[in-house]
Amino acid sequence: MIDSTSEPKESSIIGPSNENWLRRLWRFVRRSNSLLIWSLVAIGLVLRFTIRDQFHPWAIVYYLTPVASLPIWLVLAKLLWGRIGDAKGSRSSKLLNGLNLIAMLGCAVWAFCSENIEKAKTPSSTDIPIVYWNTANATWGVDRLAAQIIKWDAPVVGLIEANSYYPSTLKEWQSQLPEYKVVHAHFGGLIAVKGTVKKQISHRLAPSSWCEQFDLVVGDDELTLLLVDISAQLSLSRKQPLQDLAALAERLNDRPLVIIGDFNTPDDSVHLRPLNDQCRNIFRENGTGYAATWPMPLPVLALDQVWVNEHVIASKCEHLWSIFSDHRPVISSVTFQKPFEQVIQ
Repeated sequence: MIDSTSEPKESSIIGPSNENWLRRLWRFVRRSNSLLIWSLVAIGLVLRFTIRDQFHPWAIVYYLTPVASLPIWLVLAKLLWGRIGDAKGSRSSKLLNGLNLIAMLGCAVWAFCSENIEKAKTPSSTDIPIVYWNTANATWGVDRLAAQIIKWDAPVVGLIEANSYYPSTLKEWQSQLPEYKVVHAHFGGLIAVKGTVKKQISHRLAPSSWCEQFDLVVGDDELTLLLVDISAQLSLSRKQPLQDLAALAERLNDRPLVIIGDFNTPDDSVHLRPLNDQCRNIFRENGTGYAATWPMPLPVLALDQVWVNEHVIASKCEHLWSIFSDHRPVISSVTFQKPFEQVIQ
């Protein structure tokens, strides 16, 4: 009798005790992560109004907290924390709830105002459309990507992560884009142009970043196109490769210059200031729509960018939507100032 009554008694005590312990552990884990997120947002805001991404490794926090991501971080932190305060709602719990709500709404308004641009002009009949797209290693297939590119009907197309270093893939790109001349870049990108490639030069942007220069003739216009792929490694500073790119843009400033690519750097980075002295980010100047391009389907960072120098007039830049990559395609309309000295040889 004693043994039979002790077993239920033991299970009735140990069961709830284990359950309470697991609940407390789960609550601790959730709220610890919530506090980490709130700290991340707070540090990110301090950096945004002070040094931004000037120094590593603080730049990593800056890249993790773009303006468009702040409402998402705050919602996630609140969900992880759970209900704040008791059922009746103490003064402190109401205050914390109110502050979190104000922060979420404030960041949402800030993101909407800063990341939605409406500055585009109506393209003229002489404008040349230029398409840039990071195709994510052609995961969805060259045929689907090429079909989309053909619909845009742009005479100049630049692609990053197109897997062009594989001869079979490069051959497939050419067969799927028969109206274009397809030329591969040594780092896996390519350009497709309805025109002539007069010269191609490879540039290394230290460390671990690349740029391919193409001197093009499209119709009656000559231009230099730089296809850029900045390293995505968070452990590497963007300072040196972007300084190298700015120096290259300065050397090429005697001609119409268009720079397209995956900068793996938000377009408000301090490291883009040297390039901004030579060129203009045409989405910020003549863009339309939402600025962020990565990661799909909920982009929060404007990594895919188009820059032009003083010899190029931009009327419109738009970030499009597609399910075929984790990056949004970018299409720009540009024309060139005339007369200008024809220096491309």
